Amino acid sequence: MAIKTFASQAVTWVNIDSVDEEAINYLKEKHNFHHLDIEDIRGESQTPKIDTYKNYLFIVLQFPYWHPQKKRILNRNIDVFIGDSFLITIQHTKSKEIKNFFYRCMKNKRFQREWMNQTSGHLLYKLLESLFKDTQPILNKLGQDLTLLEQTVFEGNHEFEVVTTLALHRRNILTLRRVIDPQRYLISNLTHIRKPFLHEDTTLYFDNISDYLNKLWAIIDSYKETVEGLHVTVESLITQRTNKVVSTLTAMSVVFLPYTVLSGIYGMNILGLPYAKNPIWVWAMFLVLTITVLITLIILKKRRWI
Repeated sequence: MAIKTFASQAVTWVNIDSVDEEAINYLKEKHNFHHLDIEDIRGESQTPKIDTYKNYLFIVLQFPYWHPQKKRILNRNIDVFIGDSFLITIQHTKSKEIKNFFYRCMKNKRFQREWMNQTSGHLLYKLLESLFKDTQPILNKLGQDLTLLEQTVFEGNHEFEVVTTLALHRRNILTLRRVIDPQRYLISNLTHIRKPFLHEDTTLYFDNISDYLNKLWAIIDSYKETVEGLHVTVESLITQRTNKVVSTLTAMSVVFLPYTVLSGIYGMNILGLPYAKNPIWVWAMFLVLTITVLITLIILKKRRWI
C-alpha cells in the first residue's frame, strides 16, 4: 500500500511513497488542498518552493542521493503538506531514509515522545534535519575520491580514465549545487513564516538547518574549486605533453629533410650529377649528413627542445 498513517495525540503523519491515482484520490477526498498543488504533485519535474495558504503550507523539497548503479548523484523530490496537527509527505521515488524515519516514529517510544508529541512543525524539522544530515556521507565520499584523484593527477597519470573520472566528479558537484542552493533559500524563507504550527520557537530550529546547509554549501564550493583546479591542471599537462610530441616529430622531420633531398636528387635519372659515377663519395655524403644529424639531435636534447 502506498499510503501509511501514524497518529499521536498531537500530530498525524501520512506518508505516501509513490504518486498514483490512489494517492491523488486520497488527497482530494481527505483534504481541501488547492487544485494547483495537486497538479504540482502529478508533475515529474518540480522546482523547490513554498506556497502559503491560510490553513496549511505546500512545500516542494529536493534531496541528493547516491545512485550506485549509475555511480552519480541524483536528486529526489519530496512534496510536503503541513498544517495544524498534520503532516503529509509525498515521495516521487521511494526514499529509504524517510521509510526508516517513519518506522522509528512508529516503533520507538522515545522518538515518539521527542518527535510526535509536539507540533507538526517540530516533526517537519526533525524529518528535514535527518534527511539533510544524510547528505554528509555523500560529501565525505566525494571528498575522499577527489583526494585520490588529486594524487593520481600529480603522479603523472593523465590517461583517459582519469579525465573521465574528473568529468564525473564535476557533474556530481554541479548536481549537488543545483540541489542544495535552492534549499538554502527555501529553509531561510521557512524561518520567517508564522503559523500556529510554526511558532517562533520552531523557527529557531529551522535556523539551525539553514546554518547546516550553509556549511554544506561552503564544502561543496571548495570541492568545486578543487575540481576546476584539477581540470585546468590536467588540461595543461596534456597540452604540454602533446606539444612535446609535436615538437619531437617536427624536429625529426626537419633533421631528416637533407636525406630526403639527397636521395631525391640522386634517385633521378639525370646525367652529370656530382660523384654519380663514384658511389664511395655518395656514401661519404650520407655519412657526413648522419654525423650532422646526430650532432643536431644532441644539441636539441641538451636544450630540451625534444
